[in-house]
Amino acid sequence: MTRKVAQIRNIFVLLLVFIIFAAFAAFGIFHQAWMLRLAIFAVITNVVYISLLFYMSYLMEQNSYSVSDALGIDAKNALIYGGVGLIQYDENRNITWVSDFLKALNINIVGIKLLEWQPTLASLFDDEDVKIIEVKGKKFEVYNSADTRLIYMKDVTQYVSLSQDYEDIQVCMGYITVDNYDEIIANVDESQKVKIQNLCRSTITDWAYKNGMIIRRYQTGKYIVFFNERIYKKLIESKFSILDDFKNAIEELDVLMTLSIGIGRSTKVLRELEELASSALSLAYSRGGDQIAIKSGKDHVRYFGGKTDAFETSSKVRSRIMAQSLAGLITRSRNVLIMGHKNSDLDSFGASLAAARIVENLGKKANIVIDYESLEEKTKGVVEMLRSNPDYKGLMLTISEALEKANKNTLLISVDNHKDSLAISRSVLDKVKNKVIIDHHRRSEEFISSPVLTYLEPSASSTVELLVELFDYQQHEIEISSLDATIMYTGMLVDTNYFRQHVGTRTFQSAAKLKEAQADLSLAYELLEDSFECMKEIFDITESAYRYKDKFLIATGKDEELSRSTLAKAANQLVYVSGIYAAFAIGYISKNTVAISARSSKKVNVQMIMENDALHGGGHFSMAACQIENVTIEEAKERLEHAIDAYLEDRGV
Repeated sequence: MTRKVAQIRNIFVLLLVFIIFAAFAAFGIFHQAWMLRLAIFAVITNVVYISLLFYMSYLMEQNSYSVSDALGIDAKNALIYGGVGLIQYDENRNITWVSDFLKALNINIVGIKLLEWQPTLASLFDDEDVKIIEVKGKKFEVYNSADTRLIYMKDVTQYVSLSQDYEDIQVCMGYITVDNYDEIIANVDESQKVKIQNLCRSTITDWAYKNGMIIRRYQTGKYIVFFNERIYKKLIESKFSILDDFKNAIEELDVLMTLSIGIGRSTKVLRELEELASSALSLAYSRGGDQIAIKSGKDHVRYFGGKTDAFETSSKVRSRIMAQSLAGLITRSRNVLIMGHKNSDLDSFGASLAAARIVENLGKKANIVIDYESLEEKTKGVVEMLRSNPDYKGLMLTISEALEKANKNTLLISVDNHKDSLAISRSVLDKVKNKVIIDHHRRSEEFISSPVLTYLEPSASSTVELLVELFDYQQHEIEISSLDATIMYTGMLVDTNYFRQHVGTRTFQSAAKLKEAQADLSLAYELLEDSFECMKEIFDITESAYRYKDKFLIATGKDEELSRSTLAKAANQLVYVSGIYAAFAIGYISKNTVAISARSSKKVNVQMIMENDALHGGGHFSMAACQIENVTIEEAKERLEHAIDAYLEDRGV
């Protein structure tokens, strides 16, 4: 018994010493006079309490007094003065006694089962040493002495409050940019220009001032803000309403503009804070704008917004700069490998072919990395056709052949993909140091590490569109065959759903270039024709569709395996049902893998639904997908419904 008392004594001595240290530390940090008085008060009371603890322990060792004798009036007062309460319980965990300190707080719990009163205390009986609980508006640090059946409760309300206040005043930093600002301003008259500028500035600054932020404009249409964690929590609760408020305000002037915001938090180093905010802004912008990206030193990236599809930019300045930068990298390389994504579709392969022609135009050897076992059905047919064509001999390599060719002077161009996990070969990706990314998907948190050049354009319809645009900025005119042009055109057909989704003027300009290069449109459509069996599979999927939350359609395949393209085509058909915002097709693509293909109208961002933690997918605003291993179709459907619910909840729907 005396040994246990000594252990408890030592624990409390350490606790009281910590309290003294914390009190003086708080004074040292905040220099508040009341904190000094609190620190002195803690020293005096805790010295008394520590002395009494040692005296009680001494009496126990001398076997002169019982515990009740030792806990005389002075010890009782010290416990009350130090904010410590005691609870005794029996072998059945029924509360048999509470100290006067707890009685004074009107905590009258004698006769009640301990865990009925505070179920969270169950962990104290599972080797958890200390726990903080809340009782009657106060915070208590709780310790259980199992041998003596005593619960020790130390009032730490002040210290918890002080800690929370400290966390709430930590600095956050944000960058705010008006999407497509220069494009809009350049195409309006002077009076309209002034109205737009004034409305943009007043809407953003009024929001910042209303929420207690410090805001400064550092460039036209660009702002920097500073605020604290307390304000950040308020913004989270409001779902960053500034995105919708800004769009609604600017629409009154008959223009479409949105905001991109990057926020950095959870670091006390200002340089790191700026880096986090800058990186978050790049993420928000590369995902198409109209959203907020938040990066911290502890948490994953969080996104808000993303209700608007990416703007098509009319300026081709960026295309020219990218073309020049890419040309420089190619000419400095000995050879170039080009690689798309797993289960390559015709946009991935068509873009690979376009990149190869750019490389060859610069006098370098180009090879396309192919995994013949994981090609999408239509792509496999095209690749087989090219393998028998002598004009394409030596162009395509297997993964093992690519690994043999890769060296320190090799350049790898990743097309239609920016994720490590979706690369055709991680081995090739890891072996090649110099990597270029060209993609039209919205950027996700996962990204290929350390690329030397990144061309990410979510407003583009397809990666083929981006590569064909680069043709115009090469030193020598690029010549492509009719078959090349046909395959590239087919890739554009696939990613635009036959030019019905995600298209702009630049999409048709690229298509026109391919037609000028003698693209065979009849052959392109023929390459995409489905067999009777495939059409039947699509009909079977669409027949199973049901409404979810009124505006969504979810369809499921049967137990047999389906191709990704079949699921995509089923979703494409369903999204055109009147009144439907988004459609999803679910089915097995292998024995242990379920895929979900998502399509939407302009009102729902299916990329953000697919990026839910339960799905781990991606894509872009109106076209996205995911695949989940070791689940049934029913389980995948439940995950999808939860992801839709989370998406709607984030938007207050």
